[in-house]
Amino acid sequence: MAAHVAWYADQYIILYTVSDPLTLTDLEQASEEVWALAGQVHEPLDMIFDYRQVKHFPRGGMPVVRDGHFSLPMLDRVALVGTEPLVEMMVTTLTRNTFRPDPTLHTSIEEAAEFLRRMAREDTNRS
Repeated sequence: MAAHVAWYADQYIILYTVSDPLTLTDLEQASEEVWALAGQVHEPLDMIFDYRQVKHFPRGGMPVVRDGHFSLPMLDRVALVGTEPLVEMMVTTLTRNTFRPDPTLHTSIEEAAEFLRRMAREDTNRS
């Protein structure tokens, strides 16, 4: 599958990785997996979206991502791993529409995870 969803660490960071060839069906299945993981916790969680291995997002994919991933009630921050300005712009637009902080940009999953951990330590909404 071209979209993979798993816990990155400690059940508060979801790692969502996409690669070519990516289809709407892949995004829809990943949405279900994101909701299933998020349903396991009752605390705020963060997401790393790693899109370094995808060059072409399917037409109509952004509504699926918005409704399937960014509408999670417990989602706090999103960290992007990749360098595509169009993806950055779309995800920034999605996060602003949900009153979340702008996504942060990182060059590796590890860098993104460390940033999210540091922000979680500084937040007052984490136990």
